[in-house]
Amino acid sequence: MSVTHIPVLLSPTLELLDPKSGEVVIDVTLGLGGHAEKFLEKIGAKGKLIGVDADEENLSATRDQRPAISEKIEFINANFRDINDLDLPQCNILFADLGLSSPHIDDPERGFSFRGDSSLDCRFDKSKGISAATLLNNSSENDLIRIFKEYAEVEKIYALSREISEAKKIETTSDLREIVEKVYKWKANKVLPQIFQALRIEVNDEIGALDELLEQGPHFLRPGGRMGIISYHSLEDRKVKQRFKNLTTSQKDAITGAPICPPSYELLTKKAVQANLQEIESNPRARSARLRIIKKT
Repeated sequence: MSVTHIPVLLSPTLELLDPKSGEVVIDVTLGLGGHAEKFLEKIGAKGKLIGVDADEENLSATRDQRPAISEKIEFINANFRDINDLDLPQCNILFADLGLSSPHIDDPERGFSFRGDSSLDCRFDKSKGISAATLLNNSSENDLIRIFKEYAEVEKIYALSREISEAKKIETTSDLREIVEKVYKWKANKVLPQIFQALRIEVNDEIGALDELLEQGPHFLRPGGRMGIISYHSLEDRKVKQRFKNLTTSQKDAITGAPICPPSYELLTKKAVQANLQEIESNPRARSARLRIIKKT
């Protein structure tokens, strides 16, 4: 697996998180080290970077193919939902990029993409949980409707769920693609990314993991520390937006409405930061990216 990953929203991330010499950075979605490499340049030899990733293959690829930075990173193979159990230090920057690493999409054997033909898996950590194929084969029609309604945001989810439920067995990405093509016909290529996205989110319980990160992550910040999250799905972004809003809003008197306690955090992004046209042209995966950042006061 070669390193082809292009870090999304790199310039605004560095500008707003503003890593400084000697600071401690925790990147809870290390991936192939694209953002981490730039963080290391800013924090220097006196700084510390901890890289967490649920996918051991990502960590191995970073170790093997980025030797210049891998010796400066403390690697932890874990899901960021378990952040409280990782014995992590207080930090100046806590960062998460919720998007897929390039190998997840580009390597057909991972079963994340509808392109090519492979086992339908979609797990970040294959040693845990069940594959997307197992999920589809063992879910009721109502369960499938819920999954696609919450995470796919496409039409005809009832017809799609019925076809999947009635299928004898789904094992490969091609098996699912054929069903989607039957339901959506010429629109299939447009909705396939959302269908596979929905399965990935469900299989990895990404929303539950994000809830844990949003709840626990801010407590790891030192005074003046910054927490930044890049999301790609509207449900993810809404959760980040709401949590950050709650953290940065003054508590008010229930009767008078007057502020009674100043917030412990400051919102550094009044609205989500998005990729400009130049970045989207060079990296289409940045099109749906949204960056939000808070700072501990």
